Amino acid sequence: MYDFQTINLYEIVTCWGLANAEIIKLSHPDAPRIVAEISTGNGHYILKGIPDTGDEESRGEQTICGNVSAHQFLGNQKGIASRIYPVKGSGQKYYLKKSGYWFYLTEFIEGRPMQDTPEDELMLGKLARTLHSLEGYSYPSALNESKQHFYGWFEEKPFKAAFDELLDSLPDFSKYDRCLIHTDLGPHNAMISTEGKAVLIDLDDSGTGSRYLDLGWAFIMQFVEHTKDMKLSYRFDLAQAFLKGYYGTTQITEKEYDLLWQGAVYMHISYMQSYGSDAVDSLWKILQFGLAQKPILRKMQNTHENTPQYQ
Repeated sequence: MYDFQTINLYEIVTCWGLANAEIIKLSHPDAPRIVAEISTGNGHYILKGIPDTGDEESRGEQTICGNVSAHQFLGNQKGIASRIYPVKGSGQKYYLKKSGYWFYLTEFIEGRPMQDTPEDELMLGKLARTLHSLEGYSYPSALNESKQHFYGWFEEKPFKAAFDELLDSLPDFSKYDRCLIHTDLGPHNAMISTEGKAVLIDLDDSGTGSRYLDLGWAFIMQFVEHTKDMKLSYRFDLAQAFLKGYYGTTQITEKEYDLLWQGAVYMHISYMQSYGSDAVDSLWKILQFGLAQKPILRKMQNTHENTPQYQ
């Protein structure tokens, strides 16, 4: 959590030439990263601040360079993400460091957040396909794609052997389909603009990486729904809509389908320590339940059972 007494956001936004700014909203104020919605007489903006917590200053700058590069490419050049603005009088410098944070400024997308509906998932699938087909971007994603660092996890858990066996089954994702990926591809990170266009936001870890990790994120992390007492269900309607948006009428091969689900397993595992030790058993249960839906969803795809008919 940052301290307004030591970090004056109003002063920082003047570096972009924004006068008479007003902070409309602070997203996740207890989080280490600063995300502030800024309003001026000329419009709305998003100011982001990333703490420089590395042992070396260059580590923090490397992170901010990745964020800035992704916004320049996807926003300023390709128009499928929020645009980023250069610091006033700096030429083409898009970030600065103040009070131990790296800051940059992007546009505020006018419109509505994507929702967990088949219609929006269809649009998200199409947007993902566009993202993965882009060429000419080489900055690496911040996503760690090696499963090796997971093997030391959950030594005290009764499911440890099954967990390691599942890890053994995962491929080396660095060998498969490298492209520009988002790394957290869901409705929570996309907007529908006032013109009806799907646009990506929150490009914090975006860069070149495995297409299957990007595609797989939602198939367990999002499409498995649960109540407080861990009653689980699966949103087959959302999964089918996303697949239709991404693949269109192209037949998904068995190898492609397996890699997509292996990506889903990897991404779910990568979050299993993020919610504290008390959540681990529940997350393992969600993982097992999600995997049990894989053949059911595949059968639906092969038989066109309940396949969305959206255009």
